[in-house]
Amino acid sequence: MRYSIHGPFELKTKNGLVDRSRKAQQAFWAEIESSVSTLPSACGCYLFATRAAKGIKPWYVGLAAKQSFKNECFGSQKINIYNDVLAGRQKGKPLLFLIAKKTKGEKFAKPSKNGHRASTYLETLMIGVALEKNHELMNIKKTKYLRGMCVPCLINTPNGKPSKSEQAFNKAMNRKCQQKNRGDRQ
Repeated sequence: MRYSIHGPFELKTKNGLVDRSRKAQQAFWAEIESSVSTLPSACGCYLFATRAAKGIKPWYVGLAAKQSFKNECFGSQKINIYNDVLAGRQKGKPLLFLIAKKTKGEKFAKPSKNGHRASTYLETLMIGVALEKNHELMNIKKTKYLRGMCVPCLINTPNGKPSKSEQAFNKAMNRKCQQKNRGDRQ
């Protein structure tokens, strides 16, 4: 299963909140379609974040598996979450990342009435990573264990110097994204 990351796309605002108007949403999707024509009708996961002086901060991870990005990302509940963040929690520019599922033919996958199990798993993974960066993440579902679990050097690491076992575990688990040269074989 392969996914491609698109964005960040800046959301249109009005008076400091996400513009709910049909015109603003149409302009947003038209801009995306002009760069990646079938992306709005694709499915996968998405990330709402804000960009401020300290960088980009994740606020909400969503799943678009039974509906397209275009139909999922701007539902009333989602806009309320985005605006809750913008109204009191975080100043900055609102952004949306779209993480689109690809088919074996490298086209974008389409939504399915049964959803996509891989995308559901990816959503949970993304929530865990986003929660590590922002403990005020707006997601409620799939966060109970992630918020309460403490595994030193993996999740919710307590303050203080790690033990030798924890340091060794960290070395064993620490992975960084490495790009392969075009000539490399997998």
